[in-house]
Amino acid sequence: MNTTTPIQPFTTTVTQTVTSFSVSCRTLVLFTSATFNVDSFDINKNLVNRQLVPITPEQYQEWNNNDDYIINLMATILGYTIVTPIPGSATQQI
Repeated sequence: MNTTTPIQPFTTTVTQTVTSFSVSCRTLVLFTSATFNVDSFDINKNLVNRQLVPITPEQYQEWNNNDDYIINLMATILGYTIVTPIPGSATQQI
C-alpha cells in the first residue's frame, strides 16, 4: 500500500540530545560575509539537525581566517557549550 490517509493534525514531540557539531563554509563573499552549515550530532554521530548560519560583516572582519573563532561563534549563536577534553581521556581527538 503506497497511499496516505488524511487525519486531524496530531502533534508529536521528539527529544534528541546533541553531543557534537561540525561547521563548514557554505558561501563566502570576500571581505563581506559568509554563511556556514552547522551539523549537530547525537552521541552515535547521527545527524540531528542541519542549520544555515550567516555571520554579520563585523563578525566576518573578526574571523581573520581563524577557524577556532568561527567554531566558538557558531557554538555561541546556537547556545552550545564547547567541552574541552581532558588530556589523555578516551574522548580526546588525535
